[in-house]
Amino acid sequence: MKLNRDYFPAIGLGVTQIMGYGTLMYAYAVLLPHMAKDLDLSLSQVFGVLSVGLLFGGLVSPLSGYLTDRFGGRWVMVGGSVFAGLSLVAMSQVNTWQQLLITILVAEGAGMFVLYNVAFASVARLNLSVSTQRSISIITLFGGVASTIFWPLTLVLFNIHGWQLTWMILGAAYLIVCLPIHAIVLNGPERDNAGVGKALAPNWPELQGEARKRGMLWMVLSFIFSGYLMGAIMTLWVTNVQDLGHTAAMAAVAGAVIGPFKTVGRFFEMLINQNMHPLKTYLLALSLQFGGLVLLLSFGFSTLGILIAAAIYGMGDGIKTIVRGTLPLALFGHKGFGTRLGWIGSISMAVNATAPFVFAWFTQMYGGWWSFAIMALCVAIAFLTYLKIHDPTKGIIHDPA
Repeated sequence: MKLNRDYFPAIGLGVTQIMGYGTLMYAYAVLLPHMAKDLDLSLSQVFGVLSVGLLFGGLVSPLSGYLTDRFGGRWVMVGGSVFAGLSLVAMSQVNTWQQLLITILVAEGAGMFVLYNVAFASVARLNLSVSTQRSISIITLFGGVASTIFWPLTLVLFNIHGWQLTWMILGAAYLIVCLPIHAIVLNGPERDNAGVGKALAPNWPELQGEARKRGMLWMVLSFIFSGYLMGAIMTLWVTNVQDLGHTAAMAAVAGAVIGPFKTVGRFFEMLINQNMHPLKTYLLALSLQFGGLVLLLSFGFSTLGILIAAAIYGMGDGIKTIVRGTLPLALFGHKGFGTRLGWIGSISMAVNATAPFVFAWFTQMYGGWWSFAIMALCVAIAFLTYLKIHDPTKGIIHDPA
């Protein structure tokens, strides 16, 4: 059976998301604690530097979205690939916290031009027979295994080569893999701006009037709280799980479980996404995330408990990543989709940039269990704000005022 060529952009971008999240996000969890020792910095200090980098990434996110809407994603992602790869190589040469800060600023800024939001907006612009929603699902299906591959891989590279050579290897690999893929798979005919996202799935009605304004507010707040723990999970999972009494190897294995179950969650979403509104998909994602964290807090001290908790959390987090692209498209439409994703990402990341520092402080002061407990609280608040979003498929809300 011949594969439809219109799937190639999503598959190619899926591969680059594995590399992007693996090197620009997940590698920090393994390498930053060791860099902290050599640079004579505390754990909270190095993750504080990372927080500043994530904040900077949030600030440039609207620019990447605007450029993608204006010019398409090909050269945006090619340029981002160059800066991302070179910044990873430069990470191997840092000797002071100032050099670490500058390098992370460049890396996280470049990341906003190559990671999910730009990938979603880029594939939405292509004139393909595959729906935008299906393409987003495929991209995230691949991206879900980034932690599975890169947490153990980075740990192995560090144990053999140390952190300096590991960063050089990761940077060179990123350039070799991602630069040509971005240049090739996005080199196709594009829809005009009016056609972007038309093939979302069912023709769901958009929010209108006051419900539209309120919906944007509550959606962004919910995304902020459900995403607040994302940076902490990526960067502190290994440290926190070790604090529960597990070895570094076991913590890496448990973290590696998250990735495949992100893929399981996303595959399940692909089976149901033709008929399920993204609002309902988001509810499923939040329920799984919260359930996984509650299991971790209750049974995470045992090997079986941490593995099951990681699997359930991973399913929820995997589905939530798809919702980040499909829910704004369903509720607010296709016009300015890339710019909208950029601004949503900017606001979320401006807040979420503090997460590595805040959770590193909680871990340092109170231990990994309490750090995970605050993460569960964040998901609970995300659920409460989600409940305030009006479902446009149930009719229009009339403001009593």
